[in-house]
Amino acid sequence: MTDETLSAESAPASRAQPGDTSMLCLAFTQDAFIEAEHHVLGGNTATTLGRGAPLFPHTALDDPRLSRGHARLTREGRSWCVEDLGSRNGTFLNGRRLQARSPLTWGDVLRLGDTLFVFAEAVSDAADARRVPGLVGGGAALARLRQDIGRVAGHAHSVLILGETGTGKEVVAGALHALSGRKGPFVALNCGGVAESVLDSELFGHVRGAFTGAASSRDGLLREAEGGTLFLDELGEMPSTLQVKLLRVLETRAVRALGSDREVAVDVRIVAATHRDLVTRVNEAAFRADLYARLAQWRIVMPPLRERREDLAPLVRHLLGRLGAASRPCDVGLAEALLLHDWPLNVRGLLNLLSMAVIASDGGRLTLAEQVARELLVDQGLVARTPPPDDAAPERSAPLDAPPPPPPAPRL
Repeated sequence: MTDETLSAESAPASRAQPGDTSMLCLAFTQDAFIEAEHHVLGGNTATTLGRGAPLFPHTALDDPRLSRGHARLTREGRSWCVEDLGSRNGTFLNGRRLQARSPLTWGDVLRLGDTLFVFAEAVSDAADARRVPGLVGGGAALARLRQDIGRVAGHAHSVLILGETGTGKEVVAGALHALSGRKGPFVALNCGGVAESVLDSELFGHVRGAFTGAASSRDGLLREAEGGTLFLDELGEMPSTLQVKLLRVLETRAVRALGSDREVAVDVRIVAATHRDLVTRVNEAAFRADLYARLAQWRIVMPPLRERREDLAPLVRHLLGRLGAASRPCDVGLAEALLLHDWPLNVRGLLNLLSMAVIASDGGRLTLAEQVARELLVDQGLVARTPPPDDAAPERSAPLDAPPPPPPAPRL
């Protein structure tokens, strides 16, 4: 732990320059999801999509429902546009048949025959290519996330991870520990839904006789994580009295167990996560400003799945592998529905849906079965918890727009 502040903001890597910012990702063809196949769009060169077009290095566009000259992408001013070229089976943009030339936005899904593409932000050549365990995908948002992790992993500073449920906050916390070089263990504690007395004992420990039922002493997780990392999930749920005790640990680098009259020195790095808007809670006096400042020495914002659709194909392949269904063929209707869904529960919701599709397929082809389609409608009705507005990544916008100004500083 340290008193120094590494950064008040976890600033993403600068965006690529206009003209080099967009790519077309091949997401699905020939009954299978595809990963790591993309064609960078640059300059004013038009790109024709169709059967036999040599756009991707490892996968041929040999879908029989593709016309030879099916659709074309062209640059118009600061945007890329798509138009159908009179194809036999039509071109669909986000599920609707294309009737005229239409501008594209990062995250748009194109269907040509039984082949699916995602129009996305291109990954900068300067993006950090290091692998982070558990983070699946190769899009620009994940590249910036990997850079953020790489920048701070080797420092002792506290890290605050923000994002919706199911975005992988604990995966990032584990990666920070794995890349930190710290020799101690990675210890995780969920602060939500635990009684204050139990949380106090779990976190800080207790001595024998400190309370009724305390038949023996316990070190607590702060001491168990000695030399390593303590991950505090759902930090926004921590009671105010324990916030004070945690702040003292961060300031003194020592912990006092419940019922004890002495402090024990600890060497532990704190990584915390929450889906709550902590700045609003600070301004409402529901969370301590001084503790927020101690924890937010570096902030990482997890991108929701709907803002990185280019990563859906590799994610589906990865999750189907976990479900023992990696070799199953998939119907294009199901694939398109997955790519177009907003995923309010993010990767957790995707795993649930794929599990349902595997069960409904009875060992055969994965399809948009009735129960799967119904679950997608139910899932869409859920309210996603968006990242805190002051920390949120920029909303998906026209691909060549300049990035928005930095967010305002919290009123602490």
